[in-house]
Amino acid sequence: MVRILGKDSLMSLPVNTNSTALFLSRLFARLNEEKITYCVLRNYEDLPEKVGNDVDTWVDKRHWLKFFTIVKELASTLDYTLDYTPRLSVKGEGDYFLLKEINGQIEVIHLDCWAYFHWKGVCFIDETVIPENLRWHEKGFYVPAKGIEASINLLKDLIYHRMVKDKYKDLIKTYAQQDPEVFKKSLLRPFGFKITQFILENAKSGNWEALESNTNKLRTILFIRCLLNSLSQTGKWYYYIKAQIRRFFINPRGVFIVFIGPDGSGKSTTTRRLLESEFAKKLFQKKHYFHGHFPYLPELKRIAEICRIKKKEAPSNDIPENQIKPFSLIRSVVYPVYYGFNYFLGHLFIWKEKARAGLIVFDRYFFDYFIQKQFENCPRWLLHVISKIIPKPDILIYLKNDPEVIHSRKPELSVGEIERQLEMCDEVTTYSKNSFIIRTSISPEEVVKKIQQIIIDRIKEKQKVRI
Repeated sequence: MVRILGKDSLMSLPVNTNSTALFLSRLFARLNEEKITYCVLRNYEDLPEKVGNDVDTWVDKRHWLKFFTIVKELASTLDYTLDYTPRLSVKGEGDYFLLKEINGQIEVIHLDCWAYFHWKGVCFIDETVIPENLRWHEKGFYVPAKGIEASINLLKDLIYHRMVKDKYKDLIKTYAQQDPEVFKKSLLRPFGFKITQFILENAKSGNWEALESNTNKLRTILFIRCLLNSLSQTGKWYYYIKAQIRRFFINPRGVFIVFIGPDGSGKSTTTRRLLESEFAKKLFQKKHYFHGHFPYLPELKRIAEICRIKKKEAPSNDIPENQIKPFSLIRSVVYPVYYGFNYFLGHLFIWKEKARAGLIVFDRYFFDYFIQKQFENCPRWLLHVISKIIPKPDILIYLKNDPEVIHSRKPELSVGEIERQLEMCDEVTTYSKNSFIIRTSISPEEVVKKIQQIIIDRIKEKQKVRI
């Protein structure tokens, strides 16, 4: 690989350079100066000024720790909060999330750094051929040779998701035709000659159906051939299992958020704005929204219909207050017990999605049984017992405002009933850990910004353990 260093290796940035471009330009300059073997894998055409969801990079395994140190130093220098989660290696490979408040907005830069291209610890690209097959990009960083870029874009989604992404199909086909020898080199060790030839020919002709229908066969070949290198593969599986233990049992980086407050306090609006924000899209791999409870058990009213039981449905909040009456003791117990078991079943989902860096949001949760008038007759000790065994939110947000303001937004409930519900929300927050009260007298944008800052503060609490 030919290295281009010195002044010409640094990017010429315009005067109005944005903060993302500044960080990335300094990062690439440092990597070049320190002679780190790296490359930006794809979607690099608009870098450093514009970034999509993330910056996919590869770093030679010899330089993992140095890369990690450089990113950490730059984050400190440019006042970013760094949230790092290893994927396979001890330090270096993994996800870097850099967060910073700029002009009232939370900026997120996501660096997705690879040292090995692997599926469950089994490599599907021979990373040893990359260092000698890098190209210098005019913007001041390295990119892979066309054959390597094509093979990575093809195999990464094919092996993981059994599909080839539409947006990469034309590029894969073109680059496989232009650089077939390097394409083959990157796949020979993990797949062998025959399967590599099969992959190359179908990539060159754009026969994606043939590749996708043979995903299981490709995975099987990968597994069998990795056993031929049992010593090195044992090491990769060791680190893979270690990383999975860290993800699922020690330090999951997802966040579980619950909103409480009377109707009209802004729960639905705030939830929607948070989930649609660029902050959430870049910081979390997946986003999940629930209204009320998990969809595991059927609604009680459906069971009643099936059993042909005639009874009144639970009153909703759009019924005038003078028509809302507390349920009988039996009914007020049946609802929280039944749906409490439904929440209990959600433990596995919450655990799994937090490990996958997901954002899980409820704009109603079990706490409604403490708040809603219908359940006044339910013994409080029972609600507290159930609260102990259901998933507990990492962040509980109480959206609070004056009763008159909430009534003006949703007049279905009287000011008196809203005051009662606000008192119950205050009580819930006193015994709930990680609870926060946000006044919604400010703009919806400011409310979301405060929630984003709460999320960042929680990440800061964990980052000492991760880093």
